[in-house]
Amino acid sequence: MKTFETFKAMKSGPVSRLVLGSSASRLATFGFNAAMAVYLLDLTGKASDLGLALLVGTVPFFALSLITGVVCDRFNRKNIILVCDALRAVVAVVFLLLAWKLDTDARVALVYITVFCFSVCESFVMTTFSSIVPDVIDEKDILDTNNLLMGIGDVIRMLGPVIGVLLYSSVGFEASAVATAVLFALAFLCQRGVKYTKASVPDGAEGLLAIVREELGMFRQLITEDARRTSLMGNGFTTHLFMYPFITVGLPFVITQVFEARSVEYGYLEAVCALGGILSLLLVPHTKHWGTSKSLLMSMIGMVLGAAVFLVLLVDPAMAHMEDNAVTRLGVLTAGCFLVFLAFGVYGVYFVSFLHETVRSEMLGKGQSLVMMFNALGRMLGFALFGYLFDHSLRAAVVVFVVGMSLKLLVHVPFIRADRKLRQTATASEEPAPSPVESR
Repeated sequence: MKTFETFKAMKSGPVSRLVLGSSASRLATFGFNAAMAVYLLDLTGKASDLGLALLVGTVPFFALSLITGVVCDRFNRKNIILVCDALRAVVAVVFLLLAWKLDTDARVALVYITVFCFSVCESFVMTTFSSIVPDVIDEKDILDTNNLLMGIGDVIRMLGPVIGVLLYSSVGFEASAVATAVLFALAFLCQRGVKYTKASVPDGAEGLLAIVREELGMFRQLITEDARRTSLMGNGFTTHLFMYPFITVGLPFVITQVFEARSVEYGYLEAVCALGGILSLLLVPHTKHWGTSKSLLMSMIGMVLGAAVFLVLLVDPAMAHMEDNAVTRLGVLTAGCFLVFLAFGVYGVYFVSFLHETVRSEMLGKGQSLVMMFNALGRMLGFALFGYLFDHSLRAAVVVFVVGMSLKLLVHVPFIRADRKLRQTATASEEPAPSPVESR
C-alpha cells in the first residue's frame, strides 16, 4: 500500500542502522531528561531548580550552533556521532557512581553538569546526524529516510518521557542511569556499522583568520545564494517563533489558569501533538507527486487551518461552554493541536529533505547549524513574546498566533517564485535547438 511504502526503505542496511541508532539515542535522551526532572524535584522540591536545569540544557543549542556546523563539515561526521554517543554513555555511568556518594546539594550540581554535558553532545549530534544522511543514503531514499526518522522520533518524543519516569519511579535513578548508558551504547553499535566516507573537499584556507573568513563566507553563501533556501530558513524561524511557544507556554496556561482544569489535560494534548507528528509518517507518501514546493505550501495551509481552530477561544459563548464541559474543551483543543502537528510533520520532512538535496555535502553541517540557530532564536523570542501576551490578554495571544502562522504563506512566496523560475529555465534548456530549415 502507498501509505506504508516509506517503511520499505528499512530494507536498506544504512537506513535501518541510522533509524535504529537514532531511535536508541533519542529514547535515552528523552527518558533521561524526564527522569532527571522528577529526580531534581524530589531532591529540592523547587520549580526554580528545574527551570534552571532546563535553561542549562537549552543554552548549548544556541551558543554552539555555528561551531557545530564548522566541526561537522571539517571532521569525520560518523566519528563525531560515535564519540558523542560514547561520551554520553560514560557520563551516565559516572553520574550513577557519583550520585551514590554525594550529598543533596552536590547531587543537584551533578544533575546540572550532567544535563549540560548531554546537551553539548546532543547539539553536535543534531547537526551531524542530519548532515550525514545524504552521504550514506541513496538519493531515492532520502525523503523516506527523513520521514521515518521524524515519524519514529515523534513516537519516542511521546513515549520516552513516560518510560523514563516509570523506570525512575519504579526502580529508582540507578536503573534510569543504567538504561540511559545501555541505550547510548546500543546507538553507538548500530551507527558504527554504517559505511561512511568523508567527502573530499578542495584545500581550504590556512591560518586562523583566513579560516574564519572562509567559514563566515560559506555561512553567508548558504543564506543568500538560493532564494528558496533563504525563504525556507525564514519559514523555520517563523514556525519556532509562533507555533512552539504558543503550544508550550499557551496551552498549559489556558488549561490551568483560564479553564482552571487539571494539568493532566495538558499532558493529553502533548500526546495529541506527538500523535499528529506520528501519523504524518503515513501521509507523506501521498504528497510525493506534488513536489517539494507544493508539498511545503499545502502543509503550511494545513498548519494555518489548525491554528485557526484556536479562534474559538475568542468566542465568549464557546468559552463559557468549554469552561463547563471538559469533552468540548478537549475536543476543540485536540482538533487544533492535531491538525497543526499533522501538517507540521509533513512540512518538516520536506524541509529537511530539501536541504539534503540542494546543499553540498561539505557545507551541509553549516546549513543544519544555521537552521538550529534560527530555530533556537525564534523559540527564545517566542517564549518571551507569548509569556507577555498570555499574562496580559488571551485574545491578543491567539490573534498573534494565527496571524503569525499565516505569515508562513507569505514567507513561502519567494520559494515558489524561485522554484518556478528554475523549472522554466530547466525546461527551456532541454528544448532542442531549431534546425537550419526551421530557423529560416
